[in-house]
Amino acid sequence: MLLHSHALRSWSRSHTPLGLAASRQCLANHLGLSPSRRCLATPTKWFTETEKENAKILEAASAKVALFTAAQAPKDDLTVDESIQRAKVQKDIGPLADVYASYLSARKALEDIQPHLSDPDAALRELFALELDDLRQHLDTVIAQLPAHLLPTPETDDLPVMLSINAGVGGSEAALFAEEMARLYTRFAELRSWRVSVLSSTEGPGGRGLRETTMKIEPPAYAADGTDDAGVYGQLRWERGVHRVQRVPQTETQGRVHTSTITVVVMPIFPDGPSAPLVDPKDVKSEVMRARGAGGQHVNKTESAVRLTHIPTGISVSMQDSRSQHQNRAWAWEVLRARLSERKHQQEIEDRRARRRSQVRGADRGDKIRTYNFPQDRLSDHRIGLNVTGLREIMDSDGLDAVIDALRRDFNARRLEAILAGDEDFDE
Repeated sequence: MLLHSHALRSWSRSHTPLGLAASRQCLANHLGLSPSRRCLATPTKWFTETEKENAKILEAASAKVALFTAAQAPKDDLTVDESIQRAKVQKDIGPLADVYASYLSARKALEDIQPHLSDPDAALRELFALELDDLRQHLDTVIAQLPAHLLPTPETDDLPVMLSINAGVGGSEAALFAEEMARLYTRFAELRSWRVSVLSSTEGPGGRGLRETTMKIEPPAYAADGTDDAGVYGQLRWERGVHRVQRVPQTETQGRVHTSTITVVVMPIFPDGPSAPLVDPKDVKSEVMRARGAGGQHVNKTESAVRLTHIPTGISVSMQDSRSQHQNRAWAWEVLRARLSERKHQQEIEDRRARRRSQVRGADRGDKIRTYNFPQDRLSDHRIGLNVTGLREIMDSDGLDAVIDALRRDFNARRLEAILAGDEDFDE
């Protein structure tokens, strides 16, 4: 048995997973960049079910790491912009390259142990079989690290949002549905300890429902440890667009199903800084006026309403919900900054899409994204062909998680497709 143990230790020392430098060299060889050392070729067999299930992840990681390796290859006469781009690629993909190199090293160890599993000595076969189990567990552990590096959380996920709901086609029924959706998002936020501030709200026809409402939703000041939920924008980003409701209104006497719509606008609020759009006060025209609408003695007697107009873009924001002109001005500035931030963010997204070779599926905010069919107790998300039942639970915010999770899975699948096609990653 001592002889057997010595033989196994000798094999283990010679087949310990490679260190980082050696693993990177193995990676370079695998990608055909250097013949100096034999490295693992494209897998012809799967060593574990986890490896097989993550075949697309591994393929995408290999494609992305190829960009990292190419950025490391020596090249003469680089321009300043090229040098900056190469440095960015190395910084962004470096952690993924290290994990992928460890994966190749783990596979090589598994490949090398295969002949020993048929050793004529039964005791040695048993020892090598135990070693095989450890190597498989190590391989699965390494593979589990790949998705986080390959599909990192978009930088915009943790941003607070400005969420607006506007009643569309359907008159009072649309206003009632807008009020229900405002209640849904408020409840959804409260369950996550997010902070909700209603900035403006306009009643619907006859004082029923909401014609329009705008709310600011922020993460808690102190996030709970261990939470792995996406941030505010990371979850609510999927809600923007036209929502259609089909149901029998309370005022309908003949039981006919009516169709109404609302529009939900979700704008990330970028922090003040170099990455945020700079709003020069000189470019903003500020006006004060008397408030209009229902409101008792206060209305039409004091100039508390505020309208801000960003002259370069023509974006205009009016606010009159507070009796304080100072408060209305502060809220108007918040909404204006959010709209300008959204404008810049959307322009960056369009620029990235124009650079990609493949067309990215997605719904514009003007598209009908979802239908709430109450007679059939069904929610349909038209972007991914999702149909779920239990509409009342969803409207109580208890089932919205499942819809958002499905949209995120589709989003990440499209990110994988883009990487496999040689395109850059995207966050919209």
